Amino acid sequence: MTTPLVSKPLVLATGLLTASLLLTGCSNNDSNEVQISEDNSEQTVVANSNGPVEEAVAAKDDGIMADNAATDDDTLVLDSDATNETSMPSSNITPVTTAPDQPSLVTNPTEPNTPEDTVKQALDTLYYGDVEDAAGYYQVDMANFEQELANTQSAFQQTVESVTITDTQYNADNTKATITGELRLKGQDEPAPLTYQLRKVNGQWKILG
Repeated sequence: MTTPLVSKPLVLATGLLTASLLLTGCSNNDSNEVQISEDNSEQTVVANSNGPVEEAVAAKDDGIMADNAATDDDTLVLDSDATNETSMPSSNITPVTTAPDQPSLVTNPTEPNTPEDTVKQALDTLYYGDVEDAAGYYQVDMANFEQELANTQSAFQQTVESVTITDTQYNADNTKATITGELRLKGQDEPAPLTYQLRKVNGQWKILG
């Protein structure tokens, strides 16, 4: 018999709902217990209201009420202080990084403005980032290239494990480069060969398609 798969959002939602119900149940039970205790206390005072005993109970109740009032005042002061501290802006808060560093798919270290770094940025941007940004590293004569790149992004993310650059060759005037390397796929024991052709366009290296 096949066990049905339950999505993570459903599991989280179910867990939160269960916790909410438990907290609600506990809150109701506590309220009922307090109400019963108060009722019993009132009945005890009425049943034993006989002269001096009644006065003693009344004095005790007055003392308890005074203590409770003092405690409530202290709590209000503390809560007010806590509210003020919470509302005060802090200059020591570290801003949240919007794009945290991720391990690169390319195992080689690269230098900026090199063919190797262009390949690295293109692969990492497609894997972790935006397709439109990734398409900017290519020079491809195709009207719908960005859409085609978007269609392959999911498969790329699910199958590619790493890329290792093994060699880079330049032409005579260093305006074109050929990169060879190895593409390692998830679940594969042996890497597959890969080749990139690049050209320098307006001072920047672009991957040719």
